[in-house]
Order: sequence, then C-alpha cells, then structure tokens
Amino acid sequence: MKPEIHAWQIELDGPVTDYTESIFTIGNGYLGMRGYDLQTPKTRKDQHALFRAGFFEPVKPGITDMVQLPDVLGMTVEGYTPANYHQALDMRKGIFTQTWQERGLTVSMLRIASMADPQLLCVRMALTSEWDQTVTVQARMDDRVANLPVHDDQMVEETETVPLLKTLEKTNDTLTMQAVSSGRHIRFLQQVRLHEESVSGFIFDIPLRAGKTTVIEKRVRVLLDRETPNIESSDPWQAHTDAWTALWRDCDIEMDTDEEIQGAMRWNIFQLLCSNAADDPHVSIGARGLTHGRYKGNAFWDTDVFMLPFFCWQRPKAARNLMQYRIIHLQQAKELAQKQNLAGARFPWMCAFDGTEQCESWDIGLCEVHITADVAYALQRMLTITGQTPTEDMRRLFLETARYWKSRFTWEESKGQYSAFFVKGPDEYCGAAVNNTYTNYLARHNVELALQYASDLMDDQEKEALRFFADHIAILYDPEKHLYKQDELFERLEPLPGNRDAGEPLYRTICFDRMQRYKALKQADLVQLMVMFPGRFTDQEKLAIWQTYEPLTVHDSSLSFGMHALLAFQLDLQEEAWNYFVRALFFDLRDELRNTGREGVHMAALGAAWQALVFGALGVWTDEKELRTAPHLPDSIRSVSVPLWFQGERYRLNASHDKISLVKEE
Repeated sequence: MKPEIHAWQIELDGPVTDYTESIFTIGNGYLGMRGYDLQTPKTRKDQHALFRAGFFEPVKPGITDMVQLPDVLGMTVEGYTPANYHQALDMRKGIFTQTWQERGLTVSMLRIASMADPQLLCVRMALTSEWDQTVTVQARMDDRVANLPVHDDQMVEETETVPLLKTLEKTNDTLTMQAVSSGRHIRFLQQVRLHEESVSGFIFDIPLRAGKTTVIEKRVRVLLDRETPNIESSDPWQAHTDAWTALWRDCDIEMDTDEEIQGAMRWNIFQLLCSNAADDPHVSIGARGLTHGRYKGNAFWDTDVFMLPFFCWQRPKAARNLMQYRIIHLQQAKELAQKQNLAGARFPWMCAFDGTEQCESWDIGLCEVHITADVAYALQRMLTITGQTPTEDMRRLFLETARYWKSRFTWEESKGQYSAFFVKGPDEYCGAAVNNTYTNYLARHNVELALQYASDLMDDQEKEALRFFADHIAILYDPEKHLYKQDELFERLEPLPGNRDAGEPLYRTICFDRMQRYKALKQADLVQLMVMFPGRFTDQEKLAIWQTYEPLTVHDSSLSFGMHALLAFQLDLQEEAWNYFVRALFFDLRDELRNTGREGVHMAALGAAWQALVFGALGVWTDEKELRTAPHLPDSIRSVSVPLWFQGERYRLNASHDKISLVKEE
C-alpha cells in the first residue's frame, strides 16, 4: 500500500493501519498526533498516539518514557464502522483529512495541530447524506490510556503496558489526569461547535438534509502543569494556515523535477517541522520525533548531526534552542562522566528529557561514546552558520567535553599514541572496537574546538596537555592507498556470507553476537566522517573510502542512505548518488525497513535526505565567513530554489544545470 505523492499533498485509499498512522502524523512541535482513525475507538489503551513534547514519566527506576496521551479527539457517528478511507495530507496548510462513505453517508474528518497556538488541537467533521436522516455524533474523551515501553533490544517485543496517568476529573468538557509517579497534571479542555455555535454536552442528534453538508467542530486545548489557556483566535484554522505559510516561506525547497520527488522532499521537511518545538530550549527531538514512542522518545546524535543542519540553515532560532537543550544539560553530562570514573562531561547515548542516560545495554550505552564529540561538532557548526557569538556556557561545553576525551583515551608508551579501547563508531555492527577512526577524529576535533574557544578557561599546563593529546591521538591511515581505516579489528573480520532479504535488517535474522564478527557495516561510518568535514579530505581519499566501504555497507539504519548520497554527489558519482538519494528521500514513505508503522517516522532519515540535496547536489557549505556552493545536480532535477539563512542574513539560492545565483533577500 503506497501513497500517491503530489507536489503539496500525500493521498492514500484503504484502511487505517500503523503505517498510515505514521506517515500521516501531524504536529506543531509541542503536540504530535498520529494519523489514527477518529471514528473508531482504539481497542488497546497503549495505541492512542498523542504526545506532548517534554512530557516524560518513569516506567521503572531511572528509566522514563514519553507519556502516551488519551484519545481526546475522537468524533464518532454512532452505528457506522467504515473499513476504508480516503486519507489526504495537505502539507501546504498542515491539514490531515480522513473521508469515508457508508450507507449513503459521507463523512470528512479534518484535523490540525495548530502551528499558531501550540496548545490547540482541532477536528472538523463534515457530514453529507444522500437522503434526509438524523445521525448521532459522540465527541469522545477516552481516558483509558497506558504506555507500552519499547525495549532497547529491537528483537525483544514488550507486552506489558504501564499506566502512567490516572483520571482526577472527567466532565463533558474537561478531562484532568495526574501522572502516577511525579504527580504532574495534564488537562484537556473540550469545546464543541455546531453550525459555528458553541454547544454543551458530548452526544448530539443531528438532522441531515439530502445533499446538504453539516459541520460539527471540536477544539481541544492541552495544558500541562500550571499552563493557562492561550487567547484563542477568532478563526484558529486560518491562523494555523497563515503560520504554515510563514514556515514554508523559510523552509520550502522548490524543484523542477518529478512531482513525487518534489512532494517527498516537502513531506520530509513537513515532518521535521511538526516535531520541533522551535521556541522551547528545554525539549529536543527524539529519534522518532512526536510520531511514536520508540526509543522512549529519547534524543540521540540523530538530532545533532542529522537534523540540526536543516534548522541551522532554515530555522536558526530553532537551531539555537536545540543546542541550548544540550547546554542546559551539561551538568548531567558531567555527572555521567563522573559515574563512569572519567573527567569532564560525557553526553548520554539515549538522552532523556532531563539529560540523563536511558540506554540499558552495555555495548551501546558505554561504548557509543562518539555522541559527546558529535554534540561539540554540532555546536560549532551552529555557531558558524548562524554567526552567533559563543556564550560562556558554550565555551564550557567545549572544554568539559575535551576533558572527557583526555580521560577516556589510553596512553600507549610503546606506540607513542593515545588509543581508544572498547568504542563503537557509527557502524554498530563491528562490536566494541579499538581506535575507531570516526570516534578518534571527532575526539581530536573536539579538543581543537576547546583550544580555539575556551583557552582562557584553562591554565597553561592544561592547554599544553590537551595539545599533546590531540597531536597524539591514533588516526589509522594508509598513505599508499590514501585510505583511512575504520578501526584496528575490521580488516580481520570474516566476510558476510550469502544474500540478504532486501529491506529486512540483518539484526532480525542474525544474532548480534554473530553479526559483530562479520565484515559488514550497519550504516555509514567513514563515509559519515568524509561528509562532516568535506574540506579536510581530498577527493582521492573520499573515493578510496567509497570504493572500500560502500560495498560492505548493508544500510540497516535510517541514517545511512542520505550520507552515501551526499558523498556520491560530492564525488560526482551521479547514478549512485541518485539511487541513494531516492532511497533516503522515500525512506518512510516506501517503508524501506518495514518498520515505519510499528516504530514511527525516522527523523534522522528526513534530515539526511535534506543534507544529501543541499550539501551534496547543491554543494552548500561554509567553514567561516564565506557561503559556498558547488552544484552537482542530477539529470532528474532540472533546477532547485532554496532559501538559506546565513549569519543573520536571508539568501535565495537558485541552481540549474547551466546557471547558479545566490541573492541576499530583504
């Protein structure tokens, strides 16, 4: 079941499924709502699929989960059980519609998560009958809700639900619930309007006249803790549409290309915007955004390395707040380093809303340490692109993360080098390696940033020690082959045998203990390094990486396709670039790993596809003061027009196969 993709609209005919719920998710960055069926109540209380950014509760000691909210939006025409719907997402206006027909009755359900009012969700039901009749409509607020925490191990299926909310008050117009553990309150205020007039109650007998359309609207305001209701617009639907118009003015990428390509790119951007609370530095974007509770709603390096570039170039205020989230939790990162008997600050692999580590597996939680350098890298990129002057807290982040690396490496006297033992690079299939080049290179870069931005915060002895450390970090490189090596063990592993089932991740058929002894990469590792520092490596070195590691990468991750497309564009490998770009762009729309329904939208894949186009096909980059472009447009894209914010100024980049212009806009 594949959707029809148009320039501004995604459509699909058929039943509502987990997959359609994911791809038709809408949100405003504060509230996220999967595209579930509002006509038919959920049978399982863990599947209501409403989320509030930053609302997490403990599911066991030290471990939290993003709270699943009750279905407060349901609007049911009693006596009807439609099996099929026409579903349509209008991305220009941010409106999702489900339409069904049964026994002479046509019902269209429009819904929004208001971009103009972050507390507000609206549903508009339009009823049209072929003959005169009276129908009964129920405006439901179903308080039966629980969480189903998802295990870190993707092969483990959890079955035990955890109730995180209990009802304190329920009336026709108000539902108040309390968090079982923390005692936090969340309130849902329901207002129902019939023929534009407010009405009381939740069950209505509505007379319909043949061929005439009757509209009943439901507005729900979601208030967390001590929030007070915003002043409501006289026309919240128009205010919402106007807000999306302003967003697209800054974020749209217009392409002269196939309509599916254009529409898919807009869907990628749409979903990034729906999961970003642009004005709130206290929340980040989880690996599945507000589309699903997978990974407990936690933030990974996905946010810093894959999503942040989009916001830096197109929503700089949002980018600053995403980085501020990391800065706010620097103290928690210091406490995590201390807990691991190390100095400085170590950022969590799975970062909870409060900055604590949520990963429960040793090999990932303790070995995937590159996240700390990824955060420092992302902060420096944000400063460069936005032109922001680093604050005292930012400078301290560079310093404390550098101190972490100094304590995490081991000095090998016999080799005259610092080595990193038991680390995982971006490739997660290689096991706990020695001197993963990605990790070591990023660690060295992290120390360089500390010396650049925070030298006045350290004494001469520490500066000298950090310089010596950076100069002696082991970087595995074969000068004869112009090749950086992934780690000290990778070449000794045995080849991956046989063929794989396309689209089925190997971790579903091969035990991880066995998988980590094969010479196979889950996702981009050194390819990732090449595209993060495009000016530091020669084309010869990039090509050597591509020729060596691309054939060994199985792409069992949403992070991989976009980065391979980006490097292939930079190397002018047009056929390979296009193939990888398309797979990245349609990753969820075509359900590449067959898990979009049960796990939600892969937010990193959205950002990776954007980077492949903007950094790869358009060649946009900056190191300091200059904004550069070097287009490698594929034949299938005849021209591109994209707005870019660079150091406080707004530009318009227009590129085709024979012409390019970069114009500052007022």
